[in-house]
Amino acid sequence: MNPFDVALFAAAIRLSVPLLLAALGELISERAGVINIGLEGMMLFGAYAGFLAAYATGSVGLGLLAGIGLGLVLGAIMAFVSVTLRGDQIVVGVALNLLAAGLTLFLYRLQFGGTQPTTVKMEPYAVPLLSDIPGIGPVLFHQLPLVYLAYVLGPVVAYLLYRSRRGLRLRSAGEKPEVLDSTGVDVARVQWSAVLAAGALAGLAGAFLSVGQVGLFAENMTAGRGFLALAAVVFGQWRPYGVVAACLVFGFTDALQLRLQSMGAVPQQVWIALVALGLVVGAVGAWRARRSGSPLRWVLLGAVLCVVVGTLGAALVPGFALPSQFWLSLPSVLSLVALAASARRVRAPAMLGRALPVRG
Repeated sequence: MNPFDVALFAAAIRLSVPLLLAALGELISERAGVINIGLEGMMLFGAYAGFLAAYATGSVGLGLLAGIGLGLVLGAIMAFVSVTLRGDQIVVGVALNLLAAGLTLFLYRLQFGGTQPTTVKMEPYAVPLLSDIPGIGPVLFHQLPLVYLAYVLGPVVAYLLYRSRRGLRLRSAGEKPEVLDSTGVDVARVQWSAVLAAGALAGLAGAFLSVGQVGLFAENMTAGRGFLALAAVVFGQWRPYGVVAACLVFGFTDALQLRLQSMGAVPQQVWIALVALGLVVGAVGAWRARRSGSPLRWVLLGAVLCVVVGTLGAALVPGFALPSQFWLSLPSVLSLVALAASARRVRAPAMLGRALPVRG
């Protein structure tokens, strides 16, 4: 059975959406100089609030709005402690994650006990004519409505950051806040707005998980997606279209691992894809090395390993089986590899994670 079919790519687009919503919000926040480690907790709270609202009202829209609303509240808490009180941003984010993991589970069990209630969920919308295009139609134009909104949001964020006065102020807050302050702009207010936007989008991402996809809430249903969104911002080099591309890669990996968990032996197509990936990575690495003059030894070594392992797997062990836990860890492993590969060639905003200087 070939795992690389139309359903896999459609699932990859859909599974990338919660990552994309959270990552775009985090991009706005980090560009303003505030790192939101609590993204995972905000998503989990958003998933719980969205489920409760949809369960009580039977409305998907109200469920999504509840997720956004609670995300805004958590964003306000994050902004108040880290911006106004100048608290440690990492500590505040970790506290939000711990609070979300414990409180959502406690409240859920308090209300529903050991049962697993379900609620309404979002239905796919097929774009007329476009959804009938062979191949790409079912992948791109027969998706949930929020999928279309998420991918429109990418260009909107790019325009906001690089083509608007508000975006210029936001980037200045993350690079040279003293210069922005000298023009009479309240830097704290700029950071507040960025963190609130991150909270709202994280809450929407969480509500999409519970109300948009499955119509239920489960313990720790975010499953590390908040941390993957953080990695996507770094992997995308703090640029909107780079973040979109990184989320697509992570979404595809997530869809692939779900598919491969249900299979016994590793399909031969996976080994062939590994060889193709190695060749592409090697070609891109050689081109970049020639252009920039840097050796990129580790990239080329990784490409060679992909080609060798893929060739040996396809030729020698076609019936080789791997445990499901291996595939389950694939997105996290990929995020670590991506962060390691991009660590030396990206530059974070200068004020990222640092409190604003006290006015003298």
